[in-house]
Amino acid sequence: MTERDKICARIRALRAKTVAAGCTEEEALAAAALAARLLRDYNLTLEEAALRETPFARHSERHVDAVGRQLWKVAGAIADLVGSTYWTSPAGVHPVRVDFFGFAHEVEISAYLLGICARAMQTAAERLQVGLAILRPTVRDRRIRAYLDGMGDRLAQRIRALKQPTPAGTGLVLLRDQLVTRGLAEAGIQIRASAAPRSRDLDPEYALGRRAADAVALNAGLQASARPAGRLDQGSPR
Repeated sequence: MTERDKICARIRALRAKTVAAGCTEEEALAAAALAARLLRDYNLTLEEAALRETPFARHSERHVDAVGRQLWKVAGAIADLVGSTYWTSPAGVHPVRVDFFGFAHEVEISAYLLGICARAMQTAAERLQVGLAILRPTVRDRRIRAYLDGMGDRLAQRIRALKQPTPAGTGLVLLRDQLVTRGLAEAGIQIRASAAPRSRDLDPEYALGRRAADAVALNAGLQASARPAGRLDQGSPR
């Protein structure tokens, strides 16, 4: 814990000394005055003090089907929207694993949105597979991949379109980045970028997958949690 972390913890403790918490009015006023003085002396804000308290979380899930090989597209868009950091297993590694890391509320929303998209893609792929059952396995697999490519690309596009403009001012955004970087290092996590496989956008099933993605209800995944207070936008690498 850094010295600034300790000061922020002290400020939070002082602000918790209220009449409702059992303090006398004099004690509450004295605590509030000391908290204000610490904020001034250390050039802090209440937002920074709260941000430094927010816990980190990590979510991991594995997928053994064809959908898993396309989920990195959706995961990247979700991380960009919500503010979490994500990574996936390298190309060719099975089962495919998707990880999210960040503040607890960011990771919770990220996992929930990914679940909505994964279920929609699995249901659509299973339906398509029934219709392609008479084809040779190699032909069927190629068409299903093209379909999921289209669905994944379109879902990612729709998710990124939900992102709101970055709030004015960059102080908290930079602080958030520093805290996440430190959290990743403390957890021993190193993220390496890798080349993304090209989508099969010339196959006819690709367009069908994009149309199927337009029918997926994404807003329901955000309404329950609605953008938690203090959320900060930040992209994340694959």
